[in-house]
Amino acid sequence: MACGSSGSLSAEQLKANDRHLAEVAMTNGRPGSAIEIYQALLDKAPHDVELLYLLGSAYNLSGEYAMALHQLKEASRINREAGYASRGEIQREIGRAQLASGDTPKALIALLQASSLLPGDAVAHNSLGVCYALHQEYQQARGAFQAALNIDPGSLEYRNNLALAWILDDKPQLGIDVIYPSYLRGKSTVKLRQNLALAFAMKGDIEAAKAIARQDLTKAELERNLDFYGQWQRKEL
Repeated sequence: MACGSSGSLSAEQLKANDRHLAEVAMTNGRPGSAIEIYQALLDKAPHDVELLYLLGSAYNLSGEYAMALHQLKEASRINREAGYASRGEIQREIGRAQLASGDTPKALIALLQASSLLPGDAVAHNSLGVCYALHQEYQQARGAFQAALNIDPGSLEYRNNLALAWILDDKPQLGIDVIYPSYLRGKSTVKLRQNLALAFAMKGDIEAAKAIARQDLTKAELERNLDFYGQWQRKEL
């Protein structure tokens, strides 16, 4: 009995070690390595819902969305047939894969469910916001982005998305109000700066837009942007 128990424990330790290595690979941006590990573990336990979810998440990170959906839907099916309630993290990853694949109607359904099941999950709320924005439902998008930002106030991605949902809704000053303070503190990304430049251009302040946009653009790119910005300057005239 003792030998059997020891052998079983050793196998569990090896499994836990492999999963830890896969998590490290995911954290370090190497989903391919994680996929290999999760697939090997899944070969020994093909109905393990958690492993199917983790493998699907790894495929999502690698950009292989069809494979991600296959694994995640299988995880959802097995979980449902076992009589368990829907798992928010599975629905979140299904929604993200559908969103990345361009299937926004289905993504919206999955992400609404995920954000309801996982009210403290910033990624679920942000992905839902992106989905709403693609449908040009900017008020709902702002609500989702604000929920994500409330959970993770330091995220420039969520802050930028919230600002863009104002800018795309033809309310550039409200977008500026969201991201300009971060820019002044030296906390910004290329996307944030270019959206800020766009917002200033939409208000007719081409000089401010040019000063911000030129930080990241070549001369040719800047000229193209200035031509684009000119439409708002003409409106002012």
